[in-house]
Amino acid sequence: MFIRNGWYVAATAAEVGRSLLARWICNEPLVMFRKEDGTPVAMEDRCPHRKTQLSLGSLVGDEVQCLYHGLRFDCDGACTFVPGQDNIPPRLRARVYPLVEKYTWLWIWLGEPALADPETIPDYRWNDAPGWTPVGGYLNFGADYRLLVDNLLDLTHETYVHARTIGNTAVAHTPQKTETEGDIVRVTRIMKDCDPPPLFRRARNFTGNIDRWQKISFEPPAHIKIDAGGAAVSPADEGKVLNWWILNALTPETAGSTHYFWAVSRNFSQDDDDLSALVHRQTVQTFEEDRDVLESQQRMIETDPAGGHLLAINCDAGGVAARRIIDARVRAEAA
Repeated sequence: MFIRNGWYVAATAAEVGRSLLARWICNEPLVMFRKEDGTPVAMEDRCPHRKTQLSLGSLVGDEVQCLYHGLRFDCDGACTFVPGQDNIPPRLRARVYPLVEKYTWLWIWLGEPALADPETIPDYRWNDAPGWTPVGGYLNFGADYRLLVDNLLDLTHETYVHARTIGNTAVAHTPQKTETEGDIVRVTRIMKDCDPPPLFRRARNFTGNIDRWQKISFEPPAHIKIDAGGAAVSPADEGKVLNWWILNALTPETAGSTHYFWAVSRNFSQDDDDLSALVHRQTVQTFEEDRDVLESQQRMIETDPAGGHLLAINCDAGGVAARRIIDARVRAEAA
């Protein structure tokens, strides 16, 4: 159920340093750290000797030392030291994964290393581009990553789940347009002359209605960017525009849990720390509302005697298209 030949966010750049960080991704145990020169490294979190977690051990220079028997492995995975033994069997080798730092995140490739081209890392430049101010974070969802893909490609639920932050009736009652181009899915919803949602009103002090837009794009394995905003239609608010990019990097942890790396980056009021704190606080609230719904959904799917089959209506077109792309990629890799 996981695409292997694709870039996933494994951690934020700030999470990984000169200590061993353990994390499961796509049902695989990983250990990450930085070399003394700052280069990030990712290994399988299993010692090839007795399968002990390498993350329980320690760093000796740029080598990982296993807690159990003291074997050491360099950043290429080769065993360099076995206590009391001069000859080192070649099979004593830890698997190493391509790991690249970009856009304030660390990106990992779990598939064929020869295919891991950093130029194909999805474009999340709003995380650190001049002229944009981001806030961001990390959440863990106890739900299949594909449920998060569905959720982000159909924002109809904003009206009902997020009424206190970004939702209003205009979202649910305005049809959306879905297009697919290769492996990219785009969902667009334009809401004319509508009431601004609570967070929009507080962020830009809108006093009247706005023309609002949501332009969502999906690319595999599970990356979703949302160009969202609104422009005033009331003469009293002339010139007021809100635009931010909502960046969503979904990394499967297991079949039923997901690492959610997110950011919201804006191009207005960039030095307003109070606004940054507000946007961060309200975004976390919004995602936690999503988490409550999706984790409940996951439980109901797992316990459904009918097999948890999902039905689709018009607003699910984006999620259905994304799942088809994911399924096709998984089948192609299996073949």
